[in-house]
Amino acid sequence: MASTDIATQKNSIRGLGKHAIMPELRCDDEYLLNYQMTLSKFLREKVQSKNINIYKKKVEPVFKKKYGRSPKSRHEVRKAMLKEPAYQWWACLRRHLQEQSSSFKFPIVERQVDNLSAIAKNFSKRRGLGSLKLNSKISYPKYQTAMDMHWMPGSYHTEVTDFDVFPGAMYDLGGLYIGTGGKMGPYNDGPGWAAVNWLNKKFPKFSPKRVLDQGCTVGHSTLAYADAWPKAEITGIDFAAPVLRYAHARAESLNKKINFVQSLAEKTEFENNTFDLVVSSMFLHETSTKAIKQLFSETFRILKPGGLMLHVEQPPFHLIKTVFEQFEMDWDTHNNNEPFWGPMHDLNLIKISVDSGFKKSDIFEEFCPFVIPQDDRSIKEAKAGNWFLFGAWK
Repeated sequence: MASTDIATQKNSIRGLGKHAIMPELRCDDEYLLNYQMTLSKFLREKVQSKNINIYKKKVEPVFKKKYGRSPKSRHEVRKAMLKEPAYQWWACLRRHLQEQSSSFKFPIVERQVDNLSAIAKNFSKRRGLGSLKLNSKISYPKYQTAMDMHWMPGSYHTEVTDFDVFPGAMYDLGGLYIGTGGKMGPYNDGPGWAAVNWLNKKFPKFSPKRVLDQGCTVGHSTLAYADAWPKAEITGIDFAAPVLRYAHARAESLNKKINFVQSLAEKTEFENNTFDLVVSSMFLHETSTKAIKQLFSETFRILKPGGLMLHVEQPPFHLIKTVFEQFEMDWDTHNNNEPFWGPMHDLNLIKISVDSGFKKSDIFEEFCPFVIPQDDRSIKEAKAGNWFLFGAWK
């Protein structure tokens, strides 16, 4: 397949990577999803950029006049900005866009779900490259079941049909691709490739034999690890069976050798000292504080001596320079059914790591370049943008 120019990718849903279990799109489906991409880009590039001007020219001066100082926290900024009609308009449209994503995709997946489930079931019966191990006795955590995460109806765990893959198809069908304008690549594995790219530059001799991807969902970033270390044993875990069924069929159809296991990241059945590398991509902010503490302890247990824990995330608030930037990043906490977003980015991950057994001298916080995977599986470093990496060696 020829390499797709990123300008083409980000302007059309047709740039989304194809595989055997991807829902098929009709012309009207493409029209609606392309409309979403256009609106998302408009809000991101043309409207959101105006919020800082509103803050600097109007909100902050009014706040200073009333209190004799500038806002000291993102919470004070938010309270003041919520009164501004222009900000209300942007926030309303962004929230509308997120809810609209589900309303557009739901009928697309619904009319095909029986066929998609049959495809997934067929892959599960084959002797393929990887494997699928489900656990019907697992207890779904309340921090995931208490809400529809990201406003996706039923969240990631709800099952209705036989061998249900509905949540997996919903998640894979352009959510990240639409929201980022294709900047995570056709298969949305940009965060994984960013971690691989950083590791290859920073530790060129590091070549893990066993890799665990925590909270893998449909295996977006898991693909990157399978490609980067083809001789390694790659395992992806998630608590929700529907997304794992989808992930397994997706990986098999793309000829990727990945083992998918239904498991909580904070309580696995892996033996001590199993993995050389334990990774996650945008996963920590989806879990509770209690779960993160348990997760770090579990990671330390299953890591081999000399192994690496590495989490790809958005930066914590203490590394964001201004309270306005902190306020902007905290939008999802209040508006996108991601209640742990803000609290997670307030956590002292270094202390949690030390309490879990890691040595403080082996813990690091770094930024790595944003990378854009291409159709031919090559990658390009973006001209702007970084991921935050939190990690520790055992």
